[in-house]
Amino acid sequence: MNFISLAFLLFLLGACLVYFILPKAARTGWLLVCSYLFYLYDPTNAGFLPVLMSATLITYGTGLVLERFEKPIVRKLCLAFSAVCCMGVLAFYKYFSFLAEISSQLFGLFGQKLHVPAFSLAVPLGISYFTFAALGYVIDVYRGARAEKNLFHYALFVSFFPCIMTGPISRADRMLPQFREEHTFEYNRVTGGMFRILWGFFKKLVIADTIGGIVSTIFSNLHYADYTGPVLLIASLLFSYQLYCDFSACTDIAIGAGAIFGIDVMENFRRPLASSSFIELWRRWHISLTSWFRDYLYIPLGGNRKGKLRQNLNQIIVFLISGLWHGASLSYLVWGLLNGVYLCIGKATQTLRRRIEVYNPLYFFSPLRKCIQVCITYLLFTSCIVFFAVGTYSNGILSEALYVYTHLFTGWDLLSLLPATLTTLGFDQTTTLVLLFSFVLVEGLESFQIPMQKLIRRIPFPIRWPLYYSLVLLILFFGAFGQSSFIYQQY
Repeated sequence: MNFISLAFLLFLLGACLVYFILPKAARTGWLLVCSYLFYLYDPTNAGFLPVLMSATLITYGTGLVLERFEKPIVRKLCLAFSAVCCMGVLAFYKYFSFLAEISSQLFGLFGQKLHVPAFSLAVPLGISYFTFAALGYVIDVYRGARAEKNLFHYALFVSFFPCIMTGPISRADRMLPQFREEHTFEYNRVTGGMFRILWGFFKKLVIADTIGGIVSTIFSNLHYADYTGPVLLIASLLFSYQLYCDFSACTDIAIGAGAIFGIDVMENFRRPLASSSFIELWRRWHISLTSWFRDYLYIPLGGNRKGKLRQNLNQIIVFLISGLWHGASLSYLVWGLLNGVYLCIGKATQTLRRRIEVYNPLYFFSPLRKCIQVCITYLLFTSCIVFFAVGTYSNGILSEALYVYTHLFTGWDLLSLLPATLTTLGFDQTTTLVLLFSFVLVEGLESFQIPMQKLIRRIPFPIRWPLYYSLVLLILFFGAFGQSSFIYQQY
């Protein structure tokens, strides 16, 4: 079930009404039923419910065993078993074809032929999210956290429907205690959650999908003669913002839906594209995934405890795996590698940059200095995102990304640059003005760094209601309906 649909809104309304009518003891069970119904809604996904339930039962049972037994060998075997099950099913569904293709190419280098059946597997909805949530829980119990005894609470943690499709990746210590609490109907909390959902609809339909219609046309046909350097550059810059609005929008909807039920879902973004350094950007982008990799991969690999060289290597490994998590293609791996390299360079030069910064004539004029730093960071991020865009729109063909770079310096006719570029991109005056207004609105409200469901309750009544109506009208008149699938839904 797609978040951007009437079916989802009706489903959420029905789930909410029944939830607050039921007694406390039945509410967790009701949310679990709703989560499984949500998962079963798509007929192509219905057959994968046993995969979700198996991951739930295996990790739940592993947690109980880990808490009961103290022998290191038993605990390590249990952890290894759970990790193999979770990562094995993830690798099978997401990476079988990719690994088979790579194996075939490697065998070909040695003059051998490897016959691989030509078929592609359907991927269960949310498999990258619920396997990471479940495995994170097992690792926490292995490290000493208490195992969850209530199977229904744990099953809901793994399958909670606002989070299962696109995250955020839940943490057991945050979510499980909330399922044991009694949540009464609170007007301010419910209306705040509804606004957060509306905010997500606005960012998705008016900004992300409007930009996406243009970007997808260009990246799906990069070799078109009219796509010169300025067109490719602006399309790449736009995709960075599209990806942010698309992904943060589904997070907004998940957080808003959780708030309606009284469940506090973690924030996943803190205005990452307004960061003044690459290090800061990755502290504020997809927080649930980056913190998962930090806690369960980077630190166990040694983190920053074994010297600079090992620290950089660990960072590269994490980003390579992050790239592979996003998609089974070389373009995503290169995207991860570039981000890792940039981050390592940023950390290695951080002290030096701070020392020489005081000699910069802009140092004492912080607004301009901040603006330049943000622009540089955005350009660095976009230089990586080209490979991500190719993975999204061009089947991950690496040569397509290289084509973008080799043609960035063509067609720079300064006299007719902007009008011709906008025309080629497909921007008319209305679209341009709506996007500019929407950009100012998003950046303006999110600059307060307050969760939107709480910020809206602080806005005075005479401003709040016109804002509601403005967002609804913008969605109805300028929303790009019919392109509503989320980019991160495929991961």
